[in-house]
Amino acid sequence: MYVKGICNHTIPTIAVEFCTKEIELKDGTLIKVQLWDTAGQERFKSLAMNYYRKASGILLLFDVTKKTSFEACEKYLEDIRKNSDKECEIYLVGNKIDLEEQREIQKYEAENYANRENIKYIETSAIKNLNVNEAFEMLLNDIYEKKSKIFEQEISEEKKNKNINLMTNPQNSKNDVCCI
Repeated sequence: MYVKGICNHTIPTIAVEFCTKEIELKDGTLIKVQLWDTAGQERFKSLAMNYYRKASGILLLFDVTKKTSFEACEKYLEDIRKNSDKECEIYLVGNKIDLEEQREIQKYEAENYANRENIKYIETSAIKNLNVNEAFEMLLNDIYEKKSKIFEQEISEEKKNKNINLMTNPQNSKNDVCCI
C-alpha cells in the first residue's frame, strides 16, 4: 500500500489493510479519507466484496506487466458493480509503468476497456511514485463533486416540498406579514 509517501512494495497485501490520509482537493478543501486495501488473490475475494458496499470510490488496480492481472479486472468490475452503490466512482489503474520493457498491456488497450466500461483510467508506478497521489486526488475530486451535486439536489427538492404560507395578519396593520 502506498500511503504518506512510503511505498511498501516488497510485501503484498494479505486480506485487508487500512489507513487514513488527509488530501487537499482542487478547490482547497481538506478531507480525511479512509483507505482500504483489499488483497487481489481469489481466496480473499469474498472478504473484499464486503468493502465494496460502503465505498464511495474504488481504484481497481492491475499490473501492466501481467496480462492475467488485466483480464481479472473484468470479473472484479462485475463484482464491484454488483456489490457497490450505483454512485460509486470507479477508476481503472494500470500500475508498474516503470517496467515499460516488461509491459504486456498497452495503454491504449486499458483506455479502450475503461471507455467501454464508462470508467476512468490512469497509469501509475508505486515504486517510483508516479501518478499515485494524482490517482487518489482525481478519484476524490470526482467523489466530492458528485456528492456535492447530490446534496444540492436534495436541498433543492426539500425546499420545493416545503409549504410556506404568507398571509396578512388581520389583527396587525396591513403592512405586517407573518409566516404560518
